[in-house]
Amino acid sequence: MAVPYPTGARQNYQGKLLVAHPKMTGYFGRTVILIYQDDPKNGTAGLVLNKPTKIRVGDIIADRGMAYAGTEHVYSGGPVSESAVIMLHEDNWYSSNTLQVCRGLSITSDDIMMEKLSMGNDPLAWRMCMGIAGWHPGQLQKEIDGQYGWLTCDADGSIVFAKDGERQWNQALQKCANQTIDSYF
Repeated sequence: MAVPYPTGARQNYQGKLLVAHPKMTGYFGRTVILIYQDDPKNGTAGLVLNKPTKIRVGDIIADRGMAYAGTEHVYSGGPVSESAVIMLHEDNWYSSNTLQVCRGLSITSDDIMMEKLSMGNDPLAWRMCMGIAGWHPGQLQKEIDGQYGWLTCDADGSIVFAKDGERQWNQALQKCANQTIDSYF
């Protein structure tokens, strides 16, 4: 019988970016995903960072009976639980349901975050998403090990918040390449 983790330790991707291989196609082609949960029993969850929608954050806050003057767009966080609203933000801001993902980054999903935004209390850097990307236990590792699977690199604010779309994917792809090269020297 094959040993599931030959090195004896399971790789944990929480706080890492998944970057679509250039030959990956379909929904996840050219995407950048921040993994916020990676658990061997419950699976892996993340947020697609570079697919803005036409929905504005103010529209979501207005649906809850509050006003918000900002013009930020909501991002499609993934094809699972598409009505779930999650804010990815710097970890120096918090609400009642905030989870630190890694050093510098946290996620929040509660109505209090909406109230705080409507009152002008918002993080310096943040992105709101609807939906998540999810994998069953072991599924993500199989995809990473596949021929045109995911590339991984460390997350940082310069990639997570500074860009979106194709530019964000290109920057994340470059970071993956640099980290791979650095690992050999």
